[in-house]
Amino acid sequence: MGLFKFKCRAMNVEHSCCYANGEEPFHLPKLAKCAAGMVEATQGLSFQGVIKSPVNNYQIDVSDFDSQWIKKAATIGYRVSPLPNMRELGDIPNIKPDAILTQSNVNIAVEIEKSNEKTIWFDFIKLLMLIDQKMAHFGLLVLPRNYAFRTGTWNLFNEARYYRWCLAKFAKVDTGSLARLAIIGYTQEVYTSSGWALLNDSTLKTIKERARAHFS
Repeated sequence: MGLFKFKCRAMNVEHSCCYANGEEPFHLPKLAKCAAGMVEATQGLSFQGVIKSPVNNYQIDVSDFDSQWIKKAATIGYRVSPLPNMRELGDIPNIKPDAILTQSNVNIAVEIEKSNEKTIWFDFIKLLMLIDQKMAHFGLLVLPRNYAFRTGTWNLFNEARYYRWCLAKFAKVDTGSLARLAIIGYTQEVYTSSGWALLNDSTLKTIKERARAHFS
């Protein structure tokens, strides 16, 4: 039996780094321009989810969101640069971003976090390391508002903005360093028999029921 695939799209794409009712923090102009361009380019971005087998309660194994997002970057003039060999830098571990995008000799390190709220901290640190080591000029962190699981959803976009606030308030990360980071959020929708619907625990259950019928 072949893979079970389902259509998804990214809606309400937004650049925002402010936490709660706070004001939007300062961003360097080149980064602000990049974030605005990516928001516009990825509105309604189509991507695909895949369930490979009934293992682990029909777990969603693959999404091509990353590759589709990076393809959209190419439509507004960004090219994908080779990932650096971090082993050449003795001060930091061998970490790699999801992509480095280049335009007009400006490198943007991109981290796309689709599911794990606990790794958002490391995503920030990774981007800051890459900027500090001159491997990138700026960093973009891209996350959904609605990562769905069996009993609910996590808003990773809100979590990232909260963590950024914590880095500024409690870790006292330099304002100039944080000005080189931008957070982009999006809402995931899935195509169902009734049309497009918000991805949540209910629609996730529907997807798994369809997958169950597909594999039986």
